[in-house]
Amino acid sequence: MVASNLGYLKVFFIQINQLLRSCLLLFVVLFGVVPPISSQDISKVQEQIQGIASPELQQKKCYEQAVFLRQSDPQLAMLFARKAIELALFNKNKTQEAQSCWIGGELAEQLSKLPEAVRLFTQSRAAASISNLPEIQLKAVTKLETIAVAQGNYKSAYEWSLEKNTLLRNRDNAAVQAQNVETADEKNALLEKIRQHDQYLWMAFAAFCLFALLLYQSRQRNGKRIRGEMAEKNALIEEKRRRSEHLLLNILPRAVAAELSVRNKVAARRYEKATVMFIDFVSFTQIAEQLSPEDLVASLDICFSSFDDIIGRNKIEKIKTVGDAYICASGLSDRNEHPADMIKAALQIQVFLQKLQEKHRAEGKPAFEARIGIHFGAVVAGVVGTKKFAYDIWGDTVNLAARMEQSCEPGHVNVSGMARSLVIDEFDWTFRGKIAAKNKGELDMFYVHLK
Repeated sequence: MVASNLGYLKVFFIQINQLLRSCLLLFVVLFGVVPPISSQDISKVQEQIQGIASPELQQKKCYEQAVFLRQSDPQLAMLFARKAIELALFNKNKTQEAQSCWIGGELAEQLSKLPEAVRLFTQSRAAASISNLPEIQLKAVTKLETIAVAQGNYKSAYEWSLEKNTLLRNRDNAAVQAQNVETADEKNALLEKIRQHDQYLWMAFAAFCLFALLLYQSRQRNGKRIRGEMAEKNALIEEKRRRSEHLLLNILPRAVAAELSVRNKVAARRYEKATVMFIDFVSFTQIAEQLSPEDLVASLDICFSSFDDIIGRNKIEKIKTVGDAYICASGLSDRNEHPADMIKAALQIQVFLQKLQEKHRAEGKPAFEARIGIHFGAVVAGVVGTKKFAYDIWGDTVNLAARMEQSCEPGHVNVSGMARSLVIDEFDWTFRGKIAAKNKGELDMFYVHLK
């Protein structure tokens, strides 16, 4: 009798336990909130983790606990996240490191520990780049941009936004390539279908001579339909190819883009008669503090787009922008080896900026002024890297052009003696004397003016 009663009590407690679990699940589903976890449960989880022999499984368990607790107990979740990062580093597993640093960064941001959040998102970005996790890399860069804006560090925010845009373009390029592969597979499948269909028609022709005419007419109709479908798909492939080529030409010079498309790599080349121009805005940081991020980026876009238009008309190749600095060169693949076009472009840019300053000051807005430096000499140009590659130039000519810009006064164009000697009769010059340049000694410098 006692044993029977104990059996009933055991069944009763099992049913009560199942009912409590069902109520807990219903609470989570209805309110989207994880109930507080007791210290006993936490200790049990920690004991379970310590009892796992494999560091890989320990890391996975810590990461899962950090994700599970991030809403209900961020402080505890942060402890698990840090342990997960430590184990990922011990395992030398970049994928685990990227994931763990990402959740750790989110928790640090949630706990208002922004320096730690920046460090963890930066570490997540680096690990994701190595382990080829573009989505985590993009999310980390987006978070770093958001935190930089919140901290008022607009220069860093702008640099992060450039990297974010590059990642987005890479993602779009990957999607286009995947679509191209899918389209090619569809085309091959369609061609295979045509081949099999033709074989069937010829077999049917041999077996059923009486129906030859009807089968021929059917084949003609099907062929016309298939050719129409192929024409549409070919047009779609061609359109995607043109878009990809246009995107490549926005990144690289035309000759370099053509070489990259054919050989899948670009050989470095030395150009003996290159002219390099550096443009840098004066007091950019102070002006940036007076503008919202949107207005700052819009102002830079107006200036850089106008610079692009001016140098394009003068057969000059844009190299890159670094923050508020703009670098371009001539005498490269287009063999525009005379510095006159570069000097004309520099003077046109200063005229454009002066007009823009007048407009902004009339509207009560801060205005950009620029220093411009130009030097002539030999450079080496090429494409570096296999991911997010960029066309760049190197050499002492580049350094001297930068020194010309640094030694220039706002609103002027500072030209080296070497560049001036080649176009001395085409412009008016103001000799500034020998001016000390960083790590270069004293150099002849000239301000240039239109005749």
